[in-house]
Amino acid sequence: MRFQNLMVVAAMSCLFLGVSGRAAMAEGCGDGVLLGERFDTLRVTDEDSCTIIGSTIDGDLRIINVDNVLLMNNLVGGLIRVDGRGADESVANVIENTVVGGKLVVREYEIANVIGNETLNQFEGDIRVILNIRAFVQQSLAARDLICNGNTTVDASYNVAQGTENCD
Repeated sequence: MRFQNLMVVAAMSCLFLGVSGRAAMAEGCGDGVLLGERFDTLRVTDEDSCTIIGSTIDGDLRIINVDNVLLMNNLVGGLIRVDGRGADESVANVIENTVVGGKLVVREYEIANVIGNETLNQFEGDIRVILNIRAFVQQSLAARDLICNGNTTVDASYNVAQGTENCD
């Protein structure tokens, strides 16, 4: 009986404190658009497109094998990793996101637009735009390094890196 009472008290505490029952990691992009959502972590794989705008991800945001991505004005507590398939006509638009705890990586797209993003972690806060056909890296602030390796063409301007900047 004592155990049952403790379980009831614990359940009621969660209810009154507003503790969410969501899973530690959400998967998928729903119907292709997520607006103003909140997740512990989010992983989207093998979809044609995914748009995430104005959302908060407490942990990591990982986009894998998605041909058309739009990430705009999101707050991410961990890292943002956007890995394409290198497919023709694939586009990653990663615009005005804030990455608190990790780095931002965009790789293997025909076009990678990485504009106005900010990383805040001075130990892990790299911005890496790598292995894309055309990369546009503009107005971003990296708390550590800004790296643009293996892209066929790069247009980088008005960026600030607290460490090294290698986007020639």
